[in-house]
Amino acid sequence: MRRPAPLSIRVRLTIIFVVAIAVILSFTGLALNDLVHRALVNQATNQVDAVMQQTQERFALASRPITKRLTLTDVGDVVVQVTNRAGTRVLAASAAIASAPVLATARIDPAQPSGLAVHYVRDQYTQAYLDVLSSGQAALIATPEGIGLVYAFLYHAPIAHSEGTLLLSLGVSFPLLLVLSGAIIWLGLGLALAPVESIRRRVDQIAARDLSERVPVIGGDDEIARLSRTVNAMLARLESASRFQQEFVSNASHELRSPLTTLLATTQRAAADPERADWQGVADTVVREGRRLDALISRLFWLARSDEDQLEVHPVEVDLDDLLFDEASRVRAMTALAVDTTMVQPTRVIGDETMLRHLVRNVVDNALRYTQAELRLAVRAEGDEAVVTVADDGEGVDLATSDRLFERFTRADSARSRDRGGTGLGLAIVAEIARRHGGSARFVAAERGATVELRVRRDGATLASGGPPTP
Repeated sequence: MRRPAPLSIRVRLTIIFVVAIAVILSFTGLALNDLVHRALVNQATNQVDAVMQQTQERFALASRPITKRLTLTDVGDVVVQVTNRAGTRVLAASAAIASAPVLATARIDPAQPSGLAVHYVRDQYTQAYLDVLSSGQAALIATPEGIGLVYAFLYHAPIAHSEGTLLLSLGVSFPLLLVLSGAIIWLGLGLALAPVESIRRRVDQIAARDLSERVPVIGGDDEIARLSRTVNAMLARLESASRFQQEFVSNASHELRSPLTTLLATTQRAAADPERADWQGVADTVVREGRRLDALISRLFWLARSDEDQLEVHPVEVDLDDLLFDEASRVRAMTALAVDTTMVQPTRVIGDETMLRHLVRNVVDNALRYTQAELRLAVRAEGDEAVVTVADDGEGVDLATSDRLFERFTRADSARSRDRGGTGLGLAIVAEIARRHGGSARFVAAERGATVELRVRRDGATLASGGPPTP
């Protein structure tokens, strides 16, 4: 079954805010109703007490026996009824209940301020009166006929009426407030998210057309402005990565095409006239170009794994001086060049031995292409770093543009001849390995020839943490 599409951020935020406002209004309504109820009860109690006090004062001044029921004046929402002690005869009553029978009797209740609690007399004669009375209080009263009882009631239930009116008002106003709040929140969120939607549409257009375009940056330093700058920075990185990928594919295709073309031309020429072909030369060409292809593919694969951060790293203690002595022995066995190792000092680092050996090998192989008579190797410890230098006595490089030689598929002009070999990836791998070991690779000034300086951290801290992120 297909799952329903999730709600938009605008809808979700509106719902959350409206629910929050509804909860706040509910608690506010309950608190307001309780406050009004307490105020009405206090007001009614004070009014009842005042009326009872007035009734007692009036009967205290009476001296003649009560021969017929007295009618008292109504005071606000309070009515009173005065009965004899036995509760069998009404002596006086407010005008609103002047004809009512005995409505209540008194019982002893220490919890009440007067010590008496009201017990309503419910029958067919009193029910009509009791329906409109509430909050009864009782007290003893002195009458010309002796001690009697005075009862005070709220008439027409003013507290319930006031509370009902309040609840009705809240019931009508709160939904209207929720609807109004929801509409305002919806519009406010729409205005707040409009720049984000504008950025989204702009990025969608840019992704479909040209990565060199950018989204407009809104002034200020709020979240939207920072989002615009972040999106532009991301687009710049994407543009750079796209351009780099295109250049990489183009250069890799060119480098692969060259040995493949040589292989095809050589084998086709030999196949066209097999009897006169120099098969030994063909074999030598196939082996040479095959090795060139193998080296190129291996280096491309290494760089691809490095870009994806999938290289396995095994930090161990590595003696860089031993690596340089091994390279010196290899060069002496391969060539007639002189190799100077007098500046090789014992230097130990924490690093991946395979990578560091690859690092030294690539720099030495690069220097061999230009060395005329002598190759100079050196290593020393300098603070937290180990410094390796490889110098040749060739034609040298232009230091102003030498950084480009560590980019992929970049070679010095003199290296582009076929007899020089090289793919323009060796120094790029050197720079990547040095970076992974917390160091750097660069050409430095030299009296003659070219000198490459390699720096790696001795403690292997960056290697253990995976190294800095690839730019």
